Order: sequence, then C-alpha cells, then structure tokens
Amino acid sequence: MSNDYEKKRSALTVSTASIDAYSDELKRIENKIDVQPMKGWMKKKSPAILKGWQKRYFMLVENLQEGPWKLVYFDNDKTDTKPNGAFDLSTITSINQISKKEFTIQFPGRNLELKVKTPELSQQWITTLNSLRTAPSPQRTNRQVSMDSVVKMADESPTKIQNHKIVDTYTAQQAQMYKERQRNSLLVDLSKGDKKSKEKQIISQLSNEKMIELVGLKEFIKNMNEQFIYQRMMYGYLGKRSKGKVKYFQKRWFILVSAKPLYSDYNDEKILQESQLPPWLELDTITYFKQNEDGKPPKAKGDVKMLDCQEIIIKNMSKSKESGYTFKLNMGDRLYHLMADSELERTKWQSALSASIRITKEINNPLKIKIKKNIDPLIKLYDEETQLPVRREKIRQKLESDMIAILTDDDADLNKLINQLTNLRQDMLESMQASIVKDPQRKDIVKEYTDIYHEKICGRITKFWDQSYMKIQSPELLLIAQWLHDYSLQMKDFFNDDRILLGVGVLLNIYVNRSLESMESVVYQIIEQERIQEPFQNEQEQLVTQTPVDLFKIVNEGFDMAYKLCSCKETVLRFGGFGKVILQQYQGGIQEIIDEHQLPVSKLVAICNNTLALHDNTKQYAKRLQSIGNLTDEEVEKVFDGQKITKNFVQIANNCRERIFVFYFSRVGTHFKKPYLEFKIIDTLKSIIEPATETLSQLHDSFNRKLWKQLTDSIILYYFNQFIISCSKAKKEQQNQFIRKLENDKDILFQELETFIFEKQLQATLKPFDDMISFLNEESLSILDPCKSLRLYFGRAFSEKTIKSIMTLRFDLDKEQKKDTIEICKNLIDDINKTQPMEDESVRIMDFLGQEDDQQEIGQQQEQVIRRADIKLDFNDHEVQHIPQQQQQRNSIEKEEFIDEGYLYKKKPKSKAWDYRYVRIRKGFIYWYINSNSREAQNKISLQNVDEVIPNPKKPANFKIQLEDSKIYKFKAQTKEECELWIKTILREQNQAEIAVITLEAIQIGNGKMPIIKDYDEIARKERQRQKQEERKRRRIEKENELKKKQMELKQLQQQQLKELGDKPLPHQVDIFEQQGGSTIKTKKTTSCWTSFLITLGVEKPK
Repeated sequence: MSNDYEKKRSALTVSTASIDAYSDELKRIENKIDVQPMKGWMKKKSPAILKGWQKRYFMLVENLQEGPWKLVYFDNDKTDTKPNGAFDLSTITSINQISKKEFTIQFPGRNLELKVKTPELSQQWITTLNSLRTAPSPQRTNRQVSMDSVVKMADESPTKIQNHKIVDTYTAQQAQMYKERQRNSLLVDLSKGDKKSKEKQIISQLSNEKMIELVGLKEFIKNMNEQFIYQRMMYGYLGKRSKGKVKYFQKRWFILVSAKPLYSDYNDEKILQESQLPPWLELDTITYFKQNEDGKPPKAKGDVKMLDCQEIIIKNMSKSKESGYTFKLNMGDRLYHLMADSELERTKWQSALSASIRITKEINNPLKIKIKKNIDPLIKLYDEETQLPVRREKIRQKLESDMIAILTDDDADLNKLINQLTNLRQDMLESMQASIVKDPQRKDIVKEYTDIYHEKICGRITKFWDQSYMKIQSPELLLIAQWLHDYSLQMKDFFNDDRILLGVGVLLNIYVNRSLESMESVVYQIIEQERIQEPFQNEQEQLVTQTPVDLFKIVNEGFDMAYKLCSCKETVLRFGGFGKVILQQYQGGIQEIIDEHQLPVSKLVAICNNTLALHDNTKQYAKRLQSIGNLTDEEVEKVFDGQKITKNFVQIANNCRERIFVFYFSRVGTHFKKPYLEFKIIDTLKSIIEPATETLSQLHDSFNRKLWKQLTDSIILYYFNQFIISCSKAKKEQQNQFIRKLENDKDILFQELETFIFEKQLQATLKPFDDMISFLNEESLSILDPCKSLRLYFGRAFSEKTIKSIMTLRFDLDKEQKKDTIEICKNLIDDINKTQPMEDESVRIMDFLGQEDDQQEIGQQQEQVIRRADIKLDFNDHEVQHIPQQQQQRNSIEKEEFIDEGYLYKKKPKSKAWDYRYVRIRKGFIYWYINSNSREAQNKISLQNVDEVIPNPKKPANFKIQLEDSKIYKFKAQTKEECELWIKTILREQNQAEIAVITLEAIQIGNGKMPIIKDYDEIARKERQRQKQEERKRRRIEKENELKKKQMELKQLQQQQLKELGDKPLPHQVDIFEQQGGSTIKTKKTTSCWTSFLITLGVEKPK
C-alpha cells in the first residue's frame, strides 16, 4: 500500500515540475511568436441533429511545445473568452470542398463541417490548412520529454479522455495572447486620432462615369449607340441599410440596365440582349458596389432581381431617427432599405425601378415567349388618339411605311419573294408576341397586324401565283407550301386563316397529281418488264423479279424528295394517296397481263413470290407514313388504304397459284380411270408429282404448301370417286382387299407427301381413309360418326347415292341391315344439309362421289379479276382545320371571410416537434417567419406548385399542403374555424394565380374571302372535261338531226310511192316497199306488214 502511494506521489512531483518548466518555456518564447496565418468568423455545423449551424470565431495557433498547429474556436472574438475546443491539424485525414462556400475537415472519428461568407475565403482557409497539416514539427526539448511521460501516465490511467473540447493550457494561453495582440493593434489604429478619420471622410465619391469605367461596363458599351444604351441605364450612389443589429446606411454605388428604355421621353423598337453586357451584369437587376479607397476596380457586393420585387414602398422618414429620402424594395422574403440624397433622386429611382419591374415581367413572361421587339412606341402612337377610326388610320400609315421598307415591287423571282415575306412575317410575329405579353394583353394591336400585314402577305402570294403558276416547277410548289405551313404554325396562337391550310393542300395536290402523271409511264414500263424479262433466283432459290424494289423505289424516293422540301403532316397525308395510286396502277396492270397473256409458269411463280415482298413493303411504307407524320392508324388507313392494297396482292397471288395448279394438275382425274384394285397409288403419284416438283420448289414455302394441299385434296377426291365406283362392281371376296388397299394407300400417301405438307395438316387431309375403313367395318349405329366425317369432308358430293354404292361392298350385312343403315345415314345427311349453307355449284367438280360420267377437261376457272379502274384521289376535300380554343377561365370566387397572415404551428420535417411560425400569403406565395417582426422569411411555397390542400378529418385544426412533386408541409391552427379560413384563403390565392396566367386565344379570320392559291390544273381539267362533254353532246345532236333528216326524206319518199301505188298496193309491191325501209324501221314481229306500213305512214297508231 505504501509502495503504491509513493509511486503516485513521485508521478505527481514529476508532473508539477514539468508544468512549471512548461510555463517558463512559454514566457521565453513569447517574443518569438509570429502572427497566426488565419483567423475569423465561420459557421460550424453542430453534430447534434436539431442544432444546425453555429457561428464561431476560429484561429490557427502553433503549439511550440508539441509541434503541430491547432485550429481553435471560440463563442466570440473577445479577449477574455475561453476556447470551446481545439483540433490538431496533424491528425487531419482529408479536406473536402462541398460547395463554393462550404468545406469539411475529416478527423479520426469526427467530420468538422464549416461554412464561410465568400468562395475566396473558403479557398484561402483550405490552402492554409493543407499547408500547415504537413508542416515539420520543431525539435522537442527535454522538458517536452517529461511532459510526454505525464501524458503517457495519463493514458495508462483508467480515466482516459481524448476530446477536442479539452484544450491544453499552452494552446489556450497562446490563443489568448494572439487575441490580445489583435485587440491592441486595433486600439493603436483607433488612437491615431481624428486626423486619419477626417482624411477618410474627405475622400470624395468617384464620378458615375469613373465607376462605369472601373466596373468594366464602358468597354462593352463603347460601340453601342450612346442614346440607345444610356436610356436603358439607371445608376448612382444610394444608401443601403445594414443587416446587423445596429442599423445604419452605407454608401454604395448602384447600377441598373434594362432590356427596354426606362424613360418615357425616349423609345425605340429594339431589345437589349444580355449577351451584349458583361458576364456579371444581368438585365433588370440592381447590382451595387462598394467604392475602394485606392481607386482599384470594385467588386460587386450583391444584386437584386427586379423580377422578384413585389412592390416599391416610399418610407415616411418623419418618425424616424434617420434623415434622408428612403424607399423599400419588398422582395417577398426580404426588404431592401435604400436612401437617396434628394426627393428628385428618389422619384427618379422609383420611376426607373417601376419601369424595370414591368419590363422584366414582360421579358420573363409565363408564356415563355422570347421578346425580340419593343412594341411600346407603336402602342403609344395608337393610344394617343381617342377615336377608333383615327387610331386605325395612324397605325395603318405606320405599318404600311414599315412594310415598304421590307417589300419591293419585284415579284418575278420566287426566292426573293420568299425572303421578303419571311422578313415581313418575322416582324409581324415579333410585334404580336410583344403585344400579347402585355398586361393586359393588347389584342387590338394583334388585330391591326392581322388586318394589315397578313392581308398584305396573302395578296402578294396570290398575285405571284396568278402571274407565274404556269412557270413554276414542281419543287417550287413545295417551297411555297412549306413557307405557308411554317407561317400557319407561327401564327396559330394569334389567328387562324383557313385559306392558308387550303393553299398548302392545293399546292400539294398539284404536286402529287403532276408526279402521278409523270410516274404513270414508269409504272407501266415496270409492268411490261415483268412480262418480258425472265425471272431470276434469289438467295432462297426462289424465282423473283426486280419489280418490288423498283416499284417502292419510286414510291419512297417521291415521298422523300417531297418531305425534304415540305416537312409537314399534309405532305405525309398526300403521299399516302400517292403510294396508293402507284400500287393500284401496278396491281391493275399486272392483273391484265395475267388475264390476257398466256404467261409461262416461271413468270407466274415469280409474280406469286413478288406479292410477298410487295406485301411487306406496303406494311413498311404505312409504318413509315405513321412514324414521320405522327398519324393515327385511322388516318393512315384512310389515305393509304393498306388493307385493300394487301387484299389485292393476295388475290393476285391466288390467281397465279390457280393457274400454276391448272397447268400441272388439271388432268389429275385421268390417272384414276382403272378399277380401284388395279391401279397403284405410288405410280400414280409419281406421274402426277414429278413434272411439277422442280418448279414448285422455286415457289415460296407458303404458296408451295398450299398447292400441295390442293393437289392432295384433288387426289383424294378422284381416289375415292373411283373407290366408290368400284364398290358396286366388287365381289364378296374382295371386301377385305378394298379395306387393306385403303390402309396401304394411306401409308404410301403419307410417306410421299410428308415432305411437302405439315404433318398435322397431312394427317387431317388423309382422315377420310380412316373414316372409310370404319364405314366398311362398323355396325349400323356406330357407322354414324364416320358417315358424318365423310360428309363434312366431301361436302354435298357425299350423297345418298354415294352411301348406296358403298353399302354394296358390305357383304357382311343382310338386305334389311343395309336398308336400315342407308336410311340412318340418309337422315343424318339431310340434317347436315339443313344446317349448313349451300355450296357454290360452279366450283363443284362432280355432283356425287361414284359418278361414272367421263372425266371432262377442267379448264381454267373464272377468277374475280381486279381490273385497273380510273383511280383518282379526291384531294379537294375542303376540310377546315380548326385550332382548338383555350379553355375558359374559371369563375372568380365570391368574396368571403379570409385570413392571409397570422401564427400557425408548422411541423418539422422528419420530427414530431412543431415550430410556432408567423405565416403570410402574398401574391401567389406562402411565406413563414420566426415571428411577426422578422425581416427575412425562413422559406416559401409557390401556390402554382400546390397540388392539393388536405384537411385532417381526425384533427380538425390540422391541414397539409401537398406539392406536385409529392412533398408535404403540415400546419396546425388554434381552432377548426381558423383552419377552414386558412384553407379557403390558400385556395382563393391559388385560383387567382391560375386566373392571372396569360393565355392565348386565336382569332378566326378568312371566312368568305377568295382562296390564296387556286388550283389552275384542276380548273383546266374541269374545263377539258366540260369541252369533251359539249363535244359529245354536239355530236349526239348532229347524229339525231341527221337521223331525223333521213327519216323525213324516207317519209316523203314513202308518201310519194304510196300515191303512185294507189289506194291499196299489191302484195309483191308491199314486199318491195318493206325491203327498202326494213333497214331503218323496226316493228314488232307480231305486227303484220300492212299494219306496220300504215303505222309508218301515221295512218294508224301502234297498239
């Protein structure tokens, strides 16, 4: 026990001696201490969750005892304040810059987050800390070793504490010494007397021109028109009240540059662009500077965007301790107090700032329209007069003078005309855009531009078209159409003129019709090449021709060239019809060749294969139209009619396939003339299949299988026909032979045809063999199922006669059983015939199975041929496209009792705690402050972003505001009634904000006026048709007159001959008379010659 006590006492003695030596060392090195590299205020983020940022005074202190530098921080910069903590810089692991003003120092077990006022100060702190953390440690003294032993002993003790808040004595004393030295230097500076203070006051303010030069603005505006730029500038010295607890005004130099003139005595039509100014200067933003005493260029201290300014308040200084001419800028979440030197200066600033607020709201309008023209001079000219006729006359003169400067009288050159009209259109668009963003909207100015500029544009286009339409080439038609389409799109928000869209349609119609006329001969050349040229084999060894490629090359290239020159939906719609006509011309022409020429089988195969490629290309073209033109399925089908075109290609393929079948398999029946037991199915198949195998292998697989399926059906039909014929002649001992042959022949057919037909399909096709075997083996009642299957397979050819013939082979049944079986099957077939529709008699090869008539040659069946008709697209559908009108604004809410400011509880995010905050609703925003006297808002919510205001049914005094991004703010009032008032007020302000949004409503014009573009080609076509009709009518009338003349001459001749014959002619004279007039006069066969003669003379009337 005594030994332990002595050890502790010895350690304490060493510790005390070391501390004394440590104090002596401090005194000796006091005079060697240099000024620390960095010190100042920074914000430190508390590690606690709810405390946030804390303002602390930091300084860097060098610990000469232990070697490394330390970062020490205090609650304030007073000399008697103890340090709150110290961080050893040698233990820093990394320093990371989070933002321009914020950085983090990482220590073992702790991240120190700091924030400074400026990016420059942040960079200076980071640089200094990085240099000091790696600085070499000084040589340690012997006394430091003794101190190390003390530290070691402390580490070994159970009360070990390692915390940055425990500051060692040396560091604390050295920090106090630095602060004391700093205070003394400040006192020395202040004690220099009034001399220096007076010199500082004597420093005069620099002139405005000098400040413009120092801030770097003069370099940017030197090449501008002096009046243009200076009429947009407001600058000078103003007092700006400080933000600290002690309020006083600091002199600052302010400058404001606006996009439009700020003074009413000057106006021009230009808009100043931000690109013409220095990077640090924004339009319609106040930027203020602090003047440097040394005359160096000052740096901007801050800026105020006039777009955020809600109002300008003139402050009454009579009750204030301060003197001057003060006004305030209410930014919603902050107030700026500014003071001018005189009432005139304050009024001048107020007027300029008010104009800037109006201008920046027009420039940053809710419609997102970029204003490029100042319309104020024109509005001023328009509003000077009170009478509307005088107003309109003055503005007409002004606009006509503007048009004269843009347009010339030379309309012969299309490119020159389009350039001039484009300039006129651009001036018109910029003027109307500038008018529509005014508050209120100046639709009267828009109407004047529509009546003057628009009608002038329409008139020039009509004049040029009427004079030059005969000379205009097809590409030039598309250039005019594209210009009109662009014009319609640019003006759709201001006015709708049906004549523009109709003009685009007429130009595209003319272009498409001309293209079709020029392409007609090319299409028929392709069709003729199809007839003449020999087909070739493709990669799949199928016979094809070049037609699908050539045909759709015409279609696609025509569309591509047109859309390149006129990229609009109307072009896509018209060229849907263009492709339709080209393909229908081909389909009609190729069908004529198939019908009227005896094409070789190889060409029929190639045409059949081509239809598949044409079908695929048709689908691709329809998808291309839909994709490029953004069309619906209905629109594509209406103009292109892809289903009909596809159906026509299928019909052409079927026609070719039928002709191929007739060529190879029309005489299948002749191979089944021998008695059933005598012919061999394997030999019959070879004789039928071998001649066609090579050619059919060059058909596409889908057509190939259909042909083989059709051949198999035909073989089975004739096979069973011969089978049934032979049944009636069979002997009793041959019944089993018939059944075995059916089984064997079915297997042979399956083996020989399985390479040409799918297995399941072939099994279904050969099912009649199984049914017939069952029919020959089953009893009377069990025979119904095979009977039904055979009837369904062979159709009405499987009749009562067929059943009687088959039953002759049933030697295993007696006469009565056969009779009953036939009666049962007959009733079954009658029931099926009643329920199923009648078959087409024209396509039946035989009336009933077992027919013994001689096989007739099967000719080519008459197919329904699609003939080429006179196809013409109806492009002149005068459909008017209307731009949908904007929805009507909501009705205003009736005035009720509302509450727009007061105290509410606001719930903290991610916490159950509530903050008591003062809430204000102003001009579309909800602001909340710490209390009613706070000058700066903590945060705000834009009512335009509010999706829903939801009351809490369980807690009537609570409600929440949900934003469009699903973020939620929760509030609580004192009572249910107060909560309801807040909700009503928020909804009212939200509705008013929506009502205040600027909307556009297009004016409908052009009704009842002459079209801009006339379709002279259509007029010429109609004139040619009219002339042809008149010519046909004239010829018909001439023929009728000639016929009447001949009849009159014949009548006179007959009367003359009648006089010569006397009262009653002789029989042989009547015959001669009838022979002379029989060629022109026709009577009924039942009428006698004499009666006819009297009727001709008019003596009798016909019965």
